[in-house]
Amino acid sequence: MKRMTEEYGKTVEEAIRKGLETLKVSREDVKIIVIDEPSNGMLGILSSKMAKVRLTVEKKVDDEQLQKTVEKANEILEKIFEITGDSSTFEVTAEDGKVLVKIASEGSAHLIGYKGKTIEAIQSTINSILQKEEEEYAKVFVEVNDYKVKKEERLKELARKMARNAVKFGRDVRLEPMSAYERMIIHTELANRTDVKTESYGEEPRRRVVIKKIR
Repeated sequence: MKRMTEEYGKTVEEAIRKGLETLKVSREDVKIIVIDEPSNGMLGILSSKMAKVRLTVEKKVDDEQLQKTVEKANEILEKIFEITGDSSTFEVTAEDGKVLVKIASEGSAHLIGYKGKTIEAIQSTINSILQKEEEEYAKVFVEVNDYKVKKEERLKELARKMARNAVKFGRDVRLEPMSAYERMIIHTELANRTDVKTESYGEEPRRRVVIKKIR
Protein backbone atom coordinates (compact mmCIF):
# COMPACT_ATOMS: atom_id res chain seq x y z
CA MET A 1 0.00 0.00 0.00
CA LYS A 2 1.29 3.44 -0.91
CA ARG A 3 2.11 5.86 1.88
CA MET A 4 0.01 8.97 1.39
CA THR A 5 -1.26 11.92 3.37
CA GLU A 6 -3.49 14.93 2.72
CA GLU A 7 -2.71 18.12 4.60
CA TYR A 8 -4.11 21.64 4.97
CA GLY A 9 -2.28 24.94 5.39
CA LYS A 10 -2.68 28.67 5.04
CA THR A 11 -0.44 28.37 1.97
CA VAL A 12 0.42 25.51 -0.39
CA GLU A 13 3.98 25.49 0.91
CA GLU A 14 2.82 25.23 4.51
CA ALA A 15 0.59 22.27 3.66
CA ILE A 16 3.48 20.58 1.86
CA ARG A 17 5.78 21.07 4.85
CA LYS A 18 3.17 19.48 7.13
CA GLY A 19 2.91 16.52 4.78
CA LEU A 20 6.66 16.00 4.67
CA GLU A 21 6.79 16.07 8.47
CA THR A 22 3.93 13.56 8.71
CA LEU A 23 5.55 11.14 6.25
CA LYS A 24 9.07 11.87 7.55
CA VAL A 25 10.52 12.09 4.04
CA SER A 26 12.21 14.73 1.88
CA ARG A 27 10.50 16.65 -0.93
CA GLU A 28 12.32 14.60 -3.58
CA ASP A 29 10.72 11.39 -2.29
CA VAL A 30 7.09 12.37 -2.86
CA LYS A 31 4.63 13.16 -5.60
CA ILE A 32 2.72 16.35 -4.78
CA ILE A 33 -0.79 17.12 -6.00
CA VAL A 34 -2.41 20.46 -5.13
CA ILE A 35 -6.08 19.67 -4.44
CA ASP A 36 -7.15 23.14 -3.30
CA GLU A 37 -5.33 26.44 -3.27
CA PRO A 38 -5.94 29.05 -0.55
CA SER A 39 -8.37 31.88 -1.16
CA ASN A 40 -10.12 34.56 0.85
CA GLY A 41 -13.86 34.64 1.31
CA MET A 42 -15.82 36.78 -1.12
CA LEU A 43 -16.01 40.35 0.17
CA GLY A 44 -15.11 39.06 3.60
CA ILE A 45 -18.54 37.42 3.93
CA LEU A 46 -17.67 33.79 3.26
CA SER A 47 -14.97 31.99 5.22
CA SER A 48 -11.56 31.69 3.61
CA LYS A 49 -10.44 28.39 2.10
CA MET A 50 -7.17 26.77 3.13
CA ALA A 51 -4.72 25.06 0.83
CA LYS A 52 -5.00 21.29 0.58
CA VAL A 53 -2.33 19.00 -0.88
CA ARG A 54 -1.87 15.26 -1.31
CA LEU A 55 1.62 13.80 -0.86
CA THR A 56 2.35 10.25 -2.01
CA VAL A 57 5.67 8.56 -1.32
CA GLU A 58 7.23 7.40 -4.57
CA LYS A 59 8.33 3.77 -4.49
CA LYS A 60 12.08 3.38 -4.58
CA VAL A 61 13.53 1.30 -7.37
CA ASP A 62 16.89 -0.44 -7.49
CA ASP A 63 19.60 -0.10 -10.13
CA GLU A 64 18.37 -3.18 -12.00
CA GLN A 65 14.85 -1.74 -12.30
CA LEU A 66 16.27 1.61 -13.42
CA GLN A 67 18.25 -0.08 -16.18
CA LYS A 68 15.22 -2.09 -17.29
CA THR A 69 13.22 1.13 -17.45
CA VAL A 70 15.90 2.82 -19.55
CA GLU A 71 15.90 -0.08 -22.01
CA LYS A 72 12.10 -0.29 -22.20
CA ALA A 73 11.70 3.49 -22.59
CA ASN A 74 14.19 3.36 -25.45
CA GLU A 75 12.11 0.67 -27.17
CA ILE A 76 8.87 2.65 -26.74
CA LEU A 77 10.37 5.89 -28.07
CA GLU A 78 11.94 4.15 -31.06
CA LYS A 79 8.51 2.76 -31.99
CA ILE A 80 6.81 6.14 -31.48
CA PHE A 81 9.30 7.96 -33.70
CA GLU A 82 9.23 5.16 -36.26
CA ILE A 83 5.45 5.41 -36.53
CA THR A 84 5.39 9.22 -36.64
CA GLY A 85 8.45 9.52 -38.90
CA ASP A 86 9.97 12.07 -36.55
CA SER A 87 13.71 12.69 -37.05
CA SER A 88 14.35 14.03 -33.54
CA THR A 89 17.08 12.43 -31.46
CA PHE A 90 16.70 11.33 -27.85
CA GLU A 91 18.71 10.04 -24.92
CA VAL A 92 17.38 8.01 -22.00
CA THR A 93 19.35 8.07 -18.75
CA ALA A 94 18.87 7.12 -15.10
CA GLU A 95 19.40 9.99 -12.66
CA ASP A 96 18.66 10.11 -8.91
CA GLY A 97 16.33 7.11 -8.97
CA LYS A 98 14.34 8.39 -11.95
CA VAL A 99 14.54 7.91 -15.69
CA LEU A 100 14.92 11.04 -17.78
CA VAL A 101 14.20 11.24 -21.50
CA LYS A 102 15.92 14.16 -23.21
CA ILE A 103 14.62 14.84 -26.71
CA ALA A 104 16.57 17.16 -29.01
CA SER A 105 14.81 18.63 -32.04
CA GLU A 106 15.49 21.59 -34.33
CA GLY A 107 11.80 22.14 -34.92
CA SER A 108 10.60 21.36 -31.41
CA ALA A 109 7.25 23.17 -31.44
CA HIS A 110 5.31 20.06 -32.49
CA LEU A 111 6.91 18.01 -29.70
CA ILE A 112 6.35 20.67 -27.03
CA GLY A 113 2.79 21.64 -27.91
CA TYR A 114 0.72 24.45 -26.44
CA LYS A 115 2.11 25.16 -22.95
CA GLY A 116 3.97 21.84 -22.99
CA LYS A 117 0.85 19.69 -23.53
CA THR A 118 2.56 17.40 -26.05
CA ILE A 119 5.50 16.78 -23.72
CA GLU A 120 3.05 15.73 -21.00
CA ALA A 121 1.21 13.49 -23.48
CA ILE A 122 4.44 11.72 -24.49
CA GLN A 123 5.43 11.30 -20.84
CA SER A 124 1.97 9.98 -19.92
CA THR A 125 2.00 7.52 -22.82
CA ILE A 126 5.37 6.04 -21.86
CA ASN A 127 4.43 5.67 -18.19
CA SER A 128 1.03 4.18 -19.06
CA ILE A 129 2.68 1.50 -21.22
CA LEU A 130 5.17 0.71 -18.45
CA GLN A 131 2.42 0.41 -15.84
CA LYS A 132 0.69 -2.27 -17.91
CA GLU A 133 3.80 -4.47 -17.81
CA GLU A 134 4.27 -7.08 -15.09
CA GLU A 135 7.77 -5.77 -14.42
CA GLU A 136 8.44 -3.00 -11.88
CA TYR A 137 9.60 0.15 -13.64
CA ALA A 138 10.78 3.57 -12.50
CA LYS A 139 8.83 6.71 -13.36
CA VAL A 140 9.87 8.36 -16.62
CA PHE A 141 10.16 12.13 -17.10
CA VAL A 142 10.30 13.68 -20.57
CA GLU A 143 12.06 16.92 -21.52
CA VAL A 144 12.31 18.56 -24.96
CA ASN A 145 15.09 21.06 -25.58
CA ASP A 146 15.11 21.93 -21.83
CA TYR A 147 11.59 23.40 -22.18
CA LYS A 148 10.49 22.54 -18.62
CA VAL A 149 13.67 23.90 -17.03
CA LYS A 150 13.43 27.15 -18.97
CA LYS A 151 9.71 27.47 -18.26
CA GLU A 152 10.22 27.02 -14.51
CA GLU A 153 12.94 29.68 -14.49
CA ARG A 154 10.68 32.07 -16.42
CA LEU A 155 7.88 31.53 -13.91
CA LYS A 156 10.21 32.12 -10.96
CA GLU A 157 11.50 35.34 -12.52
CA LEU A 158 7.90 36.43 -13.25
CA ALA A 159 7.00 35.77 -9.60
CA ARG A 160 9.91 37.87 -8.33
CA LYS A 161 9.21 40.70 -10.79
CA MET A 162 5.49 40.86 -9.99
CA ALA A 163 6.24 40.73 -6.26
CA ARG A 164 8.50 43.75 -6.65
CA ASN A 165 5.67 45.57 -8.45
CA ALA A 166 3.19 44.68 -5.72
CA VAL A 167 5.51 46.12 -3.06
CA LYS A 168 6.55 49.16 -5.09
CA PHE A 169 3.05 50.26 -6.14
CA GLY A 170 1.19 48.92 -3.11
CA ARG A 171 -1.51 47.15 -5.09
CA ASP A 172 -2.48 43.56 -5.88
CA VAL A 173 -0.93 42.00 -8.97
CA ARG A 174 -3.12 39.50 -10.85
CA LEU A 175 -1.26 36.98 -13.00
CA GLU A 176 -2.72 35.32 -16.06
CA PRO A 177 -4.60 32.00 -15.59
CA MET A 178 -2.20 29.10 -15.02
CA SER A 179 -2.25 25.36 -14.47
CA ALA A 180 -2.03 23.98 -10.92
CA TYR A 181 1.62 23.07 -11.49
CA GLU A 182 2.48 26.58 -12.71
CA ARG A 183 0.65 28.17 -9.79
CA MET A 184 2.52 25.95 -7.35
CA ILE A 185 5.84 27.24 -8.73
CA ILE A 186 4.69 30.85 -8.13
CA HIS A 187 3.45 30.06 -4.61
CA THR A 188 6.65 28.19 -3.72
CA GLU A 189 8.97 30.88 -5.10
CA LEU A 190 7.36 33.57 -2.92
CA ALA A 191 6.50 31.41 0.10
CA ASN A 192 9.37 32.62 2.29
CA ARG A 193 8.96 36.33 1.60
CA THR A 194 7.71 38.56 4.40
CA ASP A 195 6.60 41.48 2.21
CA VAL A 196 4.11 39.69 -0.04
CA LYS A 197 1.66 36.80 0.05
CA THR A 198 0.03 34.79 -2.74
CA GLU A 199 -3.53 33.58 -3.13
CA SER A 200 -5.44 31.90 -5.94
CA TYR A 201 -8.83 32.95 -7.29
CA GLY A 202 -11.28 31.70 -9.88
CA GLU A 203 -12.30 28.33 -11.24
CA GLU A 204 -10.37 26.05 -13.55
CA PRO A 205 -9.21 26.60 -16.21
CA ARG A 206 -9.26 30.36 -15.46
CA ARG A 207 -7.78 30.07 -11.97
CA ARG A 208 -4.98 32.56 -11.36
CA VAL A 209 -2.50 33.71 -8.70
CA VAL A 210 -2.83 37.12 -7.09
CA ILE A 211 0.25 38.60 -5.37
CA LYS A 212 -0.54 40.95 -2.47
CA LYS A 213 1.63 43.30 -0.48
CA ILE A 214 1.62 42.51 3.25
CA ARG A 215 0.65 45.69 5.03
